[in-house]
Amino acid sequence: MTDKHQKRRDGLTILLESLHKPDSKLRGCAHNQKCYNELMEWRDEVIEYLQVRSQQEFGADSYKPPEYPSRY
Repeated sequence: MTDKHQKRRDGLTILLESLHKPDSKLRGCAHNQKCYNELMEWRDEVIEYLQVRSQQEFGADSYKPPEYPSRY
């Protein structure tokens, strides 16, 4: 695996981690604007898309949900 390939994999992992990590401020804004469910729909769709892209770029068995640090 090339250095660039590994960096792309690492970047994808961090992006997925950021999507899974709860953000109370953003979710609070979504509640205030009455679009929390729609926010979660978008989040789920983006995660699904990134899973597909991970499989395309890194192989069929490449997607593993990130292992989160205990702070989450």
